[in-house]
Amino acid sequence: MARPRKLNATKKGHRTKEELEQSELRENSLEQFNKIDVNNIPDDLPEDGKKEWLRVVPLLEQLPIAELDYDRVKRYCQVVAATDEAYRHIMQHGSINEDGTKRTPQYFNYMDGLKELKSLCGSLGMTIDSRMKLVTPTENQTRKSVYDEFGVDDDD
Repeated sequence: MARPRKLNATKKGHRTKEELEQSELRENSLEQFNKIDVNNIPDDLPEDGKKEWLRVVPLLEQLPIAELDYDRVKRYCQVVAATDEAYRHIMQHGSINEDGTKRTPQYFNYMDGLKELKSLCGSLGMTIDSRMKLVTPTENQTRKSVYDEFGVDDDD
């Protein structure tokens, strides 16, 4: 499996001008794709999935997410809805069957949903690690020292 690509501004280490130019061309090609449309909510999503779509897609628009990622975002919303439903069932009825011998199907659905969400979130840039590969700081974002942040003086 190939290593995931990073944006030029987030790369560390030495790169040749040729490598940087090729990466720059790849990055610029991301802008040619149509942005994902917030209002194009899939009809077959459950109500919880539609709420998640409206919550997350405006945030994803800040990343290079395109209309090509529509299906992956839709799957993410479906899994969120199914996981939430399984969690509600577990909270009402418990995670062990009536005999007290086995885990319920809802428990397994919930656990499988969490694993799937981890995978989908990483591929959509919804985790800290994946965003660090996509988001580059702007020049006007200056670094603040701890002293500036918390107002601690040298004599404290």
